[in-house]
Amino acid sequence: MTAPALPPTQRFVLELAGGHRVVGDHLAGDVPGYLFLHGLGSLRAGEKSASLLRHAAAQGRSCTRFDFRGHGESSGMVGQVLIGELVADTCLVLERFGPAHVIGSSLGGIIGVMAAATVPALVPSLALLAPALGFLPHLGRLVDANGWLWTREGRGFPLARQVLDEAAAFDEDALPDRLTMPVLLVHGTADDVVSHRQSEQLHARIPHARKDLWIVPDGDHRLAAQADAIWPRFDRLIADR
Repeated sequence: MTAPALPPTQRFVLELAGGHRVVGDHLAGDVPGYLFLHGLGSLRAGEKSASLLRHAAAQGRSCTRFDFRGHGESSGMVGQVLIGELVADTCLVLERFGPAHVIGSSLGGIIGVMAAATVPALVPSLALLAPALGFLPHLGRLVDANGWLWTREGRGFPLARQVLDEAAAFDEDALPDRLTMPVLLVHGTADDVVSHRQSEQLHARIPHARKDLWIVPDGDHRLAAQADAIWPRFDRLIADR
């Protein structure tokens, strides 16, 4: 069966210091809309973001997605870009297009949490899909003797020393208290990249009641099969936002 056509979007380019750039596309609509943040090694254009674009169009909301630096059309190299730089880029996108309900998948979940903690006025709510919690503080243990990180699909890339140093200093424990907005967490029990226990622990530590945890039986790390069901659940959480 052919997937439904995507609504038309406008491509954008943000020029950054040092000759870098961030490239994405934007669906016009009501604000706050949605902002999608993809995972490590992925691109802005994928099954989940396509599903979100169609949902946003049906709701009349704006929707934005962009390639992280080191991915897709954006500049940089995977393994050389700092997490702090990805967070700063996300904040720039939020400043350009206005407040947005942020949806972060895997690595995008970590970036989403940090962006929400940095510019809470621009992130009225947050959805985290299999967020890569517990990953950064132990990154140095995951590289091989040559400093390469390998994915389960057999793809590898070298990690710069500054990336490893930043990851080692990352303090996840301080983040839950800074999430003052509604938060949806979605995680599959069959996730073989990040344990769903990490999302359960984050949910328990968020210090307010406007939160929702969906543990998907047999759900994998990508959660693409659940995408169409995630957005209405998220909308119910943010109904008055």
